[in-house]
Amino acid sequence: MDVEHIHAHDHGHAGGTGVAPVGAPHAPLGPLSDPAQEALVQALRASFNILRVVMVVLVALYLLSGVFRVEPGEQGLVARLGKLRTIASERGETSVFTQGWYWSLPDPFDKKYVVPGKPQELSVATFLFNNPQAETSQDLSELVAQSTSLTPGLDGAMFTGDRNLSHGRWEVQYQIRAADLFVQNVGAAPADFKPLLRRLTETAVVREIAGRTVEQVTRTALEAVRDGVKQRLQAALDELQTGVQVAQVVAFTIEPGAVRPAFLEVVRAENERLRLQDEAREAESEILNRAAGDKYAQLIELINAYGDAQLRGADQAELDQRLAAVDAVLDEAKRDGAGQVAVKLAEAEAQADQINQKVRREYEEFQKYVEQRRIQPDITLLGLWVQMRREILGSKQNEIVFVPDQQEIEIHVKSDPQRKAELFEEERTARTRGEKGRK
Repeated sequence: MDVEHIHAHDHGHAGGTGVAPVGAPHAPLGPLSDPAQEALVQALRASFNILRVVMVVLVALYLLSGVFRVEPGEQGLVARLGKLRTIASERGETSVFTQGWYWSLPDPFDKKYVVPGKPQELSVATFLFNNPQAETSQDLSELVAQSTSLTPGLDGAMFTGDRNLSHGRWEVQYQIRAADLFVQNVGAAPADFKPLLRRLTETAVVREIAGRTVEQVTRTALEAVRDGVKQRLQAALDELQTGVQVAQVVAFTIEPGAVRPAFLEVVRAENERLRLQDEAREAESEILNRAAGDKYAQLIELINAYGDAQLRGADQAELDQRLAAVDAVLDEAKRDGAGQVAVKLAEAEAQADQINQKVRREYEEFQKYVEQRRIQPDITLLGLWVQMRREILGSKQNEIVFVPDQQEIEIHVKSDPQRKAELFEEERTARTRGEKGRK
């Protein structure tokens, strides 16, 4: 069977109305025209184009996800497959990215960390009494309970070295200085650091308070206690290599309410003692300034040194030397007219001059009497007698009493009122006895 018969058979079987004559040429077949198929092909072609665009955009966004920015005060880190990347800086290679824009490989190849560098604060109320307002109040005295007992689990307290209790709230101000150490040894989230910092602060407080008295913890040495807690806390953070720097530790402490009135009474007494001491120092300075002017400090120091030398048994040469130094300052004060020392020294010298002149005058008179007695002894004695009588009888301090019954003259030299009354009583008694005897 040839090809022409086959085509004819096919067309006839298909139900065609005409049969091509045998031997006639066959017309070429054209492409099938199906609208549904064409629409499907066009839709698939458009979908593939959109998918290509989406894939390109996703790849671009994935690559751009490696871009990050470090704000002022922050510290950036990039870990590639678990190892921190290093970059070149003015101080050499470092793993800390400072302020600016940076690009790294997207996740999961590079892991980016941004650590805040601003100061942060943590409040520790573990050692406070049970009062919610006490965790923020600046004045704990208004909130402390007057109860005579503390409830375990609710009321916190610090046990001091002198076996007393006290309450306190501790505020720690800190800053992350080394972000690489912080991320490696603490973690990527700064909030995860606070529980560790709280425990370290509590440990530092307990150790520092254990060596202090309750007065030191609550008032007399609170600043030293704060510094001690800060040093202990910083040492613990450095030992753990956290990269955290403690800026300041602030403490608000108070005694338990049951014993607070007694502590306040002690404080009032201490303040009164200090006030009296200040007044005494002011009076001392005023007296010393009045006594020796601006030379008093040097004079007191030299006098104390002389006294110390005497107490330790110094030799006479050293004592003479120190005494000469005191005399030198006194002479200088006298020349400068410094205070009452100069006045007293001048008065003493004037009085000494008067006494010396009087003694010298009396000595000269005595020499004259001796010479006169050698020449004319009777006249000299008579002159002395006349002078003595004039001095006795002419003095207003002496009293002359004439007793008629006994025909005697009594002379009371510099009599005092009490002795005068006694003599008068004796005279009256003697007169009464005489009158009784005559009767």
